[in-house]
Amino acid sequence: MKSRNSKRSLTKRGASKRKRKAKIGTRTHLPADPNDRREKALELMKEGVSQEEAARTVGISAKTLARYRKKYTTSKLRHRKWNILDRRPANMLIASRGIVFAIAVPYRSKTLVGKYWSAVNKFLVTNNISHLRPFRDVGVRDTSGKRHVFETDPNALRRLDSAGELSFHTLYKNTAN
Repeated sequence: MKSRNSKRSLTKRGASKRKRKAKIGTRTHLPADPNDRREKALELMKEGVSQEEAARTVGISAKTLARYRKKYTTSKLRHRKWNILDRRPANMLIASRGIVFAIAVPYRSKTLVGKYWSAVNKFLVTNNISHLRPFRDVGVRDTSGKRHVFETDPNALRRLDSAGELSFHTLYKNTAN
């Protein structure tokens, strides 16, 4: 009887550890919600507002904001200004297979997506396809692991541009939601 009880307790402990690990893993892979008050407070802090003032402005406690900041960012207070580095995934638009759509990309892929859009813009202005060559057969993986290849076909990019899907305002409006 003693061994039977010990098996049950081991099973329960093991199961709770698995649940806890799964919970933590899924929470860290989600991009930030721009409508969250804590996110708005972090943005204020990045602009130079103190933690207490940012919390008061959005209507949350300073302790809640401090917990959130410590959990999701790397931050330091230097010269009475917050230096906040956010390494969470971000929702970004990419053009692939003739369409523009939003994906959640890991922190390390944000720069590559930004360089791609810069190259697309240079191509649209100059009509020089050499700007797109570094991105031929190159893509990014979203947070679920699916690979998305960047659109480098000049005709497809021109079609998207003429449809108004590659305008600066459209791209940034869609990623903010």
